[in-house]
Amino acid sequence: MNTLELIIQNKTEFLSYLKSKFSLIHNSNIFLRDLHYGLMFYTQEKMKKKLKYFAGEELAKDFASELVKQGIFCAIDHQSWRLNNPEFALPRI
Repeated sequence: MNTLELIIQNKTEFLSYLKSKFSLIHNSNIFLRDLHYGLMFYTQEKMKKKLKYFAGEELAKDFASELVKQGIFCAIDHQSWRLNNPEFALPRI
């Protein structure tokens, strides 16, 4: 099983990991570079696999495309998306 398939299977864990590193909130913007570095750090820490820079960028683009298909990301342009995940909404006061 390749890295993309593993991350897609564990997308909830990965998105929670991103949330701990970056401000990831429902309806917030996600940029390619944040996703790229998040994937590189995640694969190194959790999967013990070090990605090269360009491989990480391609993985980020492929992962984002898959989440757009699933409706979790809404494309803004070719390198930014809006998070559509109510689980990450801020608590109501």
